[in-house]
Amino acid sequence: MPVMKAQSVQTSHLEPASVSDTEAVPLSDLRGLLEQAIESLGYTEKEVDVIVEAIMWSQLRGNSQGVIKIPSGAFALPPGAGPAVVVQDSPGIASIDGQQCLGMLALHRATKLAVAKAKQGGVGVVGVNNTASTTGALGHWVEQIAEAGMVGVIMCQSPEYVAPHGSTEAIFGTNPIALGCPSDEGPFLIDLATSAQSWYSLFEAKEKGETVGGDIGYDALGDPTTDPGKILDGGAIRTFDRSYKGSALALMVEILGGALAGGAVEDKGAARNWGSLVAAIDPASLGGAAAFRARVSTLLRRVKAARPASGVAEIRLPGENSAQLAERCRAAGVVPMSSRLYEQLRAAAASESGRRASAAAPPSNADHQTSVSPEQPSTSYAQQNGAAGGRPGYAMATRLVHPPKVTSDPYGAVSPPLYQTATFEQVSAVECGPYDYSRSGNPTRTQLEAHIAQLEGAARSFAFGSGMAALSAVLRLVRSGEHVVAGDDIYGGTSRLLTRVAPDLGISVSNVDTSDAQALREAMIPGKTKLVMLESPTNPRMNICDIAGLTAIAHEGGALVVVDNSILAPTFQQPLALGADIVMTSATKFIAGHSDVTGGLLSVKDPQLAERIYFYQNAEGSALGPFDCWLAMRGLKTMALRMERQAATAALIANWLQAHPLVRKVNYPGLPSHPGHALHAAQASSGGSLLSFETGSVEASRVIAEEAELFKITVSFGSCSSLISLPCYMSHASIPAALRAARGLPDDLVRISVGIEDPTDLLSDLDRAMRKAMEKIGMEAAVPGIDLHEAQTGTQRERQLLQRIAELEAQLQQT
Repeated sequence: MPVMKAQSVQTSHLEPASVSDTEAVPLSDLRGLLEQAIESLGYTEKEVDVIVEAIMWSQLRGNSQGVIKIPSGAFALPPGAGPAVVVQDSPGIASIDGQQCLGMLALHRATKLAVAKAKQGGVGVVGVNNTASTTGALGHWVEQIAEAGMVGVIMCQSPEYVAPHGSTEAIFGTNPIALGCPSDEGPFLIDLATSAQSWYSLFEAKEKGETVGGDIGYDALGDPTTDPGKILDGGAIRTFDRSYKGSALALMVEILGGALAGGAVEDKGAARNWGSLVAAIDPASLGGAAAFRARVSTLLRRVKAARPASGVAEIRLPGENSAQLAERCRAAGVVPMSSRLYEQLRAAAASESGRRASAAAPPSNADHQTSVSPEQPSTSYAQQNGAAGGRPGYAMATRLVHPPKVTSDPYGAVSPPLYQTATFEQVSAVECGPYDYSRSGNPTRTQLEAHIAQLEGAARSFAFGSGMAALSAVLRLVRSGEHVVAGDDIYGGTSRLLTRVAPDLGISVSNVDTSDAQALREAMIPGKTKLVMLESPTNPRMNICDIAGLTAIAHEGGALVVVDNSILAPTFQQPLALGADIVMTSATKFIAGHSDVTGGLLSVKDPQLAERIYFYQNAEGSALGPFDCWLAMRGLKTMALRMERQAATAALIANWLQAHPLVRKVNYPGLPSHPGHALHAAQASSGGSLLSFETGSVEASRVIAEEAELFKITVSFGSCSSLISLPCYMSHASIPAALRAARGLPDDLVRISVGIEDPTDLLSDLDRAMRKAMEKIGMEAAVPGIDLHEAQTGTQRERQLLQRIAELEAQLQQT
């Protein structure tokens, strides 16, 4: 007899609804409506998939964690919600700060992380805190652990809904617990609330106008009631067995799922900090996975074959009824649902259709940040940068100032403390605290990494001693005999890594023009290409590639995608939201911002991939030191202000250079004349503050760099100070001259990194230096003087023209 994928269901105390009130909803229709309804709340495509799958799992089983949660508002996110981030990590145990994200998403991440740890070390335990919304049916998540061949245990707390036995005052949550394990016939699951009835089943009964059993709960006065509304309105639910045993189990879930995981233990509704604990155990670590599965199957068969008591027709396994219901629904292709609930779901989905219809017109370049003068802040900046990965919440500038709280501080310092230490004293000789050695972890680094993960919309972020150390860790993901594809206009250090280090590791590399999608497709070697490395804009020619499009091609070929986003940082572009797997941002540049830190940051979307990156960071000792982490955190607070000012000035300089007789070509994606301008505007919110130009004369370019007084001759960019360089003689000098020529990188190229100085002073300084250069090469220096007001009004005229074009396009679409 096959063992059921079983989930125990609460004994129903609801009066059955009449058949006329129930509709058979096609599963395909249900999924489509759910996707539209959840998408309307602002979730990303991948988040929608996770949430819908959890809802479908419950709905198929008649579980109260299904569609009923849509009209109850369970999926709405509070302002400022961020992605769940790992804040403490060790080989077998981790802690996740949910940052008020949807509980389902936090539990999804915790489940994957626990399984990954169990595969590596036999046991994985993950605590989750700082969530205040639905986790869905725990059976859904524990089934995933069992399907991975592990034994799973999950428990979570919730606000005060349940009274301890003998009391009428709510102290506990409904505190569900789920356990699962593999068997030869498939996962076996138990999922039960420690309350007599779940909160949502009471809500569902209230919505239907039904009553519940008289022993389910109390009203606000402490009297037993059959009215679910009175139980929910200040009353209390009883424990599932109405005895001290059930009360004891609820208490232990409160302790392990709440107190141990870091959740609140009093006034949980106001604290909005509900905890969960996820554990995965690999049976292979205890003597063999196959033998364990066989023993489980034997036990389950014995239970099914046990002699029934008088009046019992069949011994049922926990959850067998709900599992059979799910199978019948799948076979029929429909699921039963009340007409009222179905109508509410359709209304929620319709609101998404209307929202998308109103937003169907393409965005106008009139709101592109590169076309905005300092006096005209763009509203699209706040809209496009509201949160990493498109998540609703505070604007980027606000989140830069207010990092997530992931480390404890008894004194409440406004500026995060600096833990400038190599080692940490332990609790005892046999018990370790959360930190032991700063190579493996340091509270200051934890704070920086959690903040960056929130800004990037990543599962985890990692701080390295340099950007090249970070990219070297990414290269570790590629094995000998495998293949990497990279752009042909890349940072000199990256080029050195790929041309001189990668071959020694047995890794082959192809360089292509990433503005040509077909070139990437042709460079991919089936079964061998494992990594695609992108830059957009590129350094130093400022070429643009379609990050989302190239990522799709790479993923089709089974390759990971890493994007060097140092030129724009998460302030202006978020590659993970465009589909990339990893984003690297140099902390040396805009993040620290003051030319006093050398560092690199990796942000990783997938938790299991993040585990691999952490292993290399720790094993190879490449982590950023605590003081540099502290300086980077300080820089984050002013990053938006600095980058906005720098980008606005860069746009003025680019426009001025474009009209200069000494300049043959300006490379700046914020210029409408740039060939990648439209694509750049679609995936980034600013042209940034890095630009390059050609003069046609190496001597002229040399004089410009040497005569400029406010532009320091040096490599790098993103500093408060303006910088100037000739890349072929500095940052890209390690690339052979013949290869530079083949890639279209001319020796006369001048690169400028615009600082935060006064725009007029910078333009005047450049003007003087360029006049000197023109004299040096015998060119007439008849150049009009600098008129900053005219440059700004020209930009304003450009904005007005773009706005008018957008209006005409909208009118055409309506006709």
